Amino acid sequence: MRLVVLGGSGSSTPELVDAIAAWPGGIDRRPPLTIVLVGRSPEKLELVAAECRARIAPGGAPVDVEAETDRRRALVGADVVLDQVRVGGLAARAFDESFPRAFGIPGEETVGPGGFANALRTIPSERATWADVAAVAPGALLIDLTNPAGIVCQAARREWPSLRIVGICDSPITFTGAVAERLGRPVHRVAMRYVGTNHCGWYVPEAPAELGTLADLVTGMDPSIVTLHEAVPAPYVRYYAAPDRQLAGQEGRRTRAEQLQDLDADLLAGYSTAPGSAAVRRGALWYGAAVLPLVDAWVNGTDATLILGIANQGRIPGVPPTATVEVPHRATRPRSLEALPAAALPSLPALPALLLAQVGTYETLTVDALQAGAPPEARLRALLANPLVGDADRAAAILATIDARSPAS
Repeated sequence: MRLVVLGGSGSSTPELVDAIAAWPGGIDRRPPLTIVLVGRSPEKLELVAAECRARIAPGGAPVDVEAETDRRRALVGADVVLDQVRVGGLAARAFDESFPRAFGIPGEETVGPGGFANALRTIPSERATWADVAAVAPGALLIDLTNPAGIVCQAARREWPSLRIVGICDSPITFTGAVAERLGRPVHRVAMRYVGTNHCGWYVPEAPAELGTLADLVTGMDPSIVTLHEAVPAPYVRYYAAPDRQLAGQEGRRTRAEQLQDLDADLLAGYSTAPGSAAVRRGALWYGAAVLPLVDAWVNGTDATLILGIANQGRIPGVPPTATVEVPHRATRPRSLEALPAAALPSLPALPALLLAQVGTYETLTVDALQAGAPPEARLRALLANPLVGDADRAAAILATIDARSPAS
């Protein structure tokens, strides 16, 4: 199998190799594997590639690591493409996570005005990537880790309908795992009752009595929210359900991106001085929790339930059909991902349904605004639809700030 990693020079990429060493179901399921890391800086790319090679564990089918700066050349023969590009780097993420605070809104790279700024920067840059994958590796599975994932996947599908693109996130996996552990149930049974958009999802209980049992699993919100929502919100819902609390927690503190800039420097220094033995880790849970289970399912099939981002197409009432939703999938046969039918999804209570309709509408309007020939007011319309904005004057001021200060790609 040829696995191409776009944005492969990221300092967290060696943890992909760690996850490969712990291949889901055992390394006897792992095919002979060539990992092609694609990046713009030859020096950083080779440093990260050398660290990846140093981490390859003995045993199992062979794993080779290549480094490539030419994206189209790297994509030739690709079976799976992992897109983890961060347009603008951590400096741009720091902007996304900080500027919304001046408008009384918490900063985050996928949610609220920060996610909108990220989309305006990312979608134009990603277009060449989608075109290359469609032209050079049309049969490949394209796994999107690039944020804001819901908007990115929707834009890619709209512009290149032939792409086999799915969004992936570790948050629903770790969340449903915690719910399953608390309830003493198999994870697949819990995952079958998860519904959401990217970074906005819920576990819908089988019976109301479960809510009290699960209330203390909520993050950054009052536990009573499970009673109000009649469902258990995943962690990122806190930005919508308790924005003032999130903003208060951010005031006077460094952004996550600024912390990661320091960690990035430490990681690269460790890779340079002692390949394969660096003590510092990013903690990139998404590789082992989300990416590798999907890759294994694509290669071998699986009995597990996967939560993937795909076009809604009527699965969640009230959400635009082209919007990206995260719903359970089965992959019992290789190269086959089957979403749970709409009729089998749990019925969403009123508040989660309302918020998902808002988020899906905002994301669709954002994709509309980024199409060629979109009218000048389209960006403002999209931002006004964002659940965390809700005021035309504030939306206009936010957009002016983004235009004036957002880092270039």
